Amino acid sequence: MSLGPSVNMWVGDNGAGKTSVLEAVSILSFGRSFVSSRVKSVIAFGQPSLTVFGKVTKAGTEHRLAVQVGRNDERKLRVDGLTARGQGALSKILPVLQITPHVLDLISGSPSDRRRFLDWGAFHWSDGNSHLFSGLRRAVLQRNAVLRGGILSEQELFPWEQQVVQYGELVHEWRNKFVNDLKPLFKSFLRGLGLQIELDILYRSGWGEKGLADALVANRHREVKARSSLIGPQRADLEILRGGVRAIDTLSRGQLKICNLALILAQLSAAGQRGLDPVLCLDDPGAELDSGSLSRVWEVVVRSGVQVLATGITVDRVGVDLSKLGQAKVFHVKHGRIVSH
Repeated sequence: MSLGPSVNMWVGDNGAGKTSVLEAVSILSFGRSFVSSRVKSVIAFGQPSLTVFGKVTKAGTEHRLAVQVGRNDERKLRVDGLTARGQGALSKILPVLQITPHVLDLISGSPSDRRRFLDWGAFHWSDGNSHLFSGLRRAVLQRNAVLRGGILSEQELFPWEQQVVQYGELVHEWRNKFVNDLKPLFKSFLRGLGLQIELDILYRSGWGEKGLADALVANRHREVKARSSLIGPQRADLEILRGGVRAIDTLSRGQLKICNLALILAQLSAAGQRGLDPVLCLDDPGAELDSGSLSRVWEVVVRSGVQVLATGITVDRVGVDLSKLGQAKVFHVKHGRIVSH
């Protein structure tokens, strides 16, 4: 498919294969689908692997990206024909944001979902420094492995703690910068989406107010006893509060949905201010949003000027007025086959 720089839309019946297009883009950017964490469920039945290939034009330069994932989760990554060392190399070239039924529970969902949200910002705010995140992940895994071993000395933990502190403090710094840029935009979008409730974003580092090195020393006895890491950047979280009380405990499902939207739109706007040019995927937005919220979302999205990939049963269901979009493209999907309108 050759996509336009503005709104691209895939329409067709349920089960026709529309979401597979957005899944492919997600795999190209993140290395995983937004629908399922199990790669086996994404690979076509009877096939040994999946392959996604795409050309991305960034700052006037064309890049060729490719991901191949096997049923045993063996991965091959390519950027411009060369083997990429990690998924971060592709993510940096192709930043992707998603508004889908599967990510509308960011606030009430798991802490790991919110950490992914935090780390999307931290990764791109640090100019795609994937070394920070891979280094932190490796150090935490090694430290956990030592803790699981049981009886041990401080000397065995110390080298891994040094690395957790080295990478963890930097990741924390970039997460914090991202959240600080997000806060005013989040409040603005809440008002724009019609939720007249004052909410605050609180970023929790995962280890409290002390420095990370001091916190690890103070909690070492507890962690040795538990044989697991109880604190650290891998425990970071994001809380939405209403007067100091968690929003999830005080807001209705409809209000939480608006909060989630405001978070993603704030992320989109902050990315634009940062000079990023993300691709926005909207999976059947008309199924989750009322007409008022949908029209307000499209106002923000169209004004941002980003490339949009959207799906819906019909053009009307997607919720954008094509007559006001000069370069929109519509594709029809039927039984897994895609035809340009």
